[in-house]
Amino acid sequence: MPMVKINNINLYYESWGKGKPLVFVNAFSARHSSYLTLSENYTKTHQVILFDNRGCGQSDCPDIPYTIEMMADDLAELCRALQLPSCYFFGTSMGGAIVQMLAYKYPELVHSAILCNSFMTLDIRFALCAKAQLSLMQTGTPLKTLAQDILGWIFSSAYLEKPGVIDSLIEMRSTDPYPISEIGYRNQLHALLSFNSRPWVSQIKAPTFVLGSDRDMIIAEEHMKEMARLIPKAQYYSFEGAGHVPFLEQPERFHEIISNLIIP
Repeated sequence: MPMVKINNINLYYESWGKGKPLVFVNAFSARHSSYLTLSENYTKTHQVILFDNRGCGQSDCPDIPYTIEMMADDLAELCRALQLPSCYFFGTSMGGAIVQMLAYKYPELVHSAILCNSFMTLDIRFALCAKAQLSLMQTGTPLKTLAQDILGWIFSSAYLEKPGVIDSLIEMRSTDPYPISEIGYRNQLHALLSFNSRPWVSQIKAPTFVLGSDRDMIIAEEHMKEMARLIPKAQYYSFEGAGHVPFLEQPERFHEIISNLIIP
């Protein structure tokens, strides 16, 4: 089990392949396994780094309020511990917020940034949903019920209507060997709610690609497009018909787009 001690916590990571480093940064409450299928596409051309943010998976879960800056500091120290030069960074949702902060605070580490369905500030509607999920966790609600409650926010109707998809997603969540704890969820949520990159996002210098989708219920596409306009020379691409996680809903198209952005 590969662990590295940084910032007084143990951070779990995995490294696969050789080449220019490509680091995948997790979304809120998600662990590295959410990227396993996607990341396999790039291990022949890149050194792929997967890891669990503090508070999730196999990494430590200190009971203190987290911030996005704190998790970006963790990521910067992980890169240094693994002696990684400037890397490609891919972050979904909260992971994209962490990559924004990394590019702003540690520009020397970021060769380029891919921000997938990410945000400058969290939409109040999903903030209410996430707080409700936390309340359900605190009352001992089963993982299966928690999964059912959140699926409509994450995925498009078209994807959920495919035979077997809902059952598969619920099974995946309810049998996760490392589900996020109430402590981890609460403190990662604090990081989400306190994040606001709007005052400084225009100072990001790294080549940046913003990916969005037009059926995202968590982040309005207009907000993702606004972020792309504010980041100097950022490019924007939309996955039509997809929800908050287009790499699961449209894997072939997503792989095609990403491959063009991380040419070694």
